[in-house]
Order: sequence, then structure tokens, then C-alpha cells
Amino acid sequence: MIQDKIYHEQRLRVAINRRTQAEPGSVNNRIPPEFISCSEDGHICTIRYRLKPEMRNPMGWLHGGVISAMVDMGMGLLVYYNADFLLCPTASMTVNFLRPGRIDGCLVVQSEITFHGHKIFHTTARAWMEDEPEKLVCTATGSYIVTPKAVPLKEKKTKK
Repeated sequence: MIQDKIYHEQRLRVAINRRTQAEPGSVNNRIPPEFISCSEDGHICTIRYRLKPEMRNPMGWLHGGVISAMVDMGMGLLVYYNADFLLCPTASMTVNFLRPGRIDGCLVVQSEITFHGHKIFHTTARAWMEDEPEKLVCTATGSYIVTPKAVPLKEKKTKK
């Protein structure tokens, strides 16, 4: 339904904003994603990253670590949203690099939740240059662990 899609779009935008603004200077804040679209059920989300010269490797291509961070952030944001805004750290991630990414332009990442239970989410992702959607830069899979709501470190009780 269109109404469901609009609902998910609005809430995914909130999730992206929360994660990118939560910690100024963090990776999420320094590489801010832009929302493009989502599925009607909110289990697929497409985002875009504007690429900058400082994201290149010594060969002049988009650095593999930056690509990995962008793909991890794309899958993680989708999990964060679908886990009702609970922090869900990455348990494992595999990235398969298929071709170099260029610095000029934007990298598009489409993430999908393939399974979720009470304690874990499994995801997949595909990334491509915005002007070449038929040529994948990488594919990825990730697992994310659902954690209880974060408690500030200073408030945690320690055993004596």
C-alpha cells in the first residue's frame, strides 16, 4: 500500500538522521547517507553516498574500507529501523568486491533484511555507482545482534 510505504519512508529518514547526527565526527556523521527509497514493508532500503576525493585509495579508486563502511552502515541503518530503533552492532559481515568504485559521483547501496528473529538480523546489500546501476561495485551479507537499549557507560553497574 502507498500509505505503508510513506510511513516507512518517513521513519527510515528519521532513523538515518538519528544515526548520522548522534555523534558528531563519527563515521556515520562523516559519511552521511541520503535516503532514496524503500519497499512497502520497510525491509528493503536504498541510500546514496556522495563521494569525496579523500575517500580514494592510493590507486585513485574508492577505498575498499570506505565501501565496506558504507555497506555496513546501509545494512545497519535498515536493521536499526526494523529493530524499533535499538542499537544492533555488526556481528559479521562479508564484502565481495566486484569492480572499483570511482570517486566522482555517488555510490548507491540497496540493503535488504533476509531474516530476523528475536536476537539476530541477517541482511544482504548491493552497491553500484549511481550512473551505472547495471555494474555492481560489490555485494555483501551481514549479521546484526539485537541488544537491549543502550545504557550510558557511567550508569552501568559493575560486580565487586
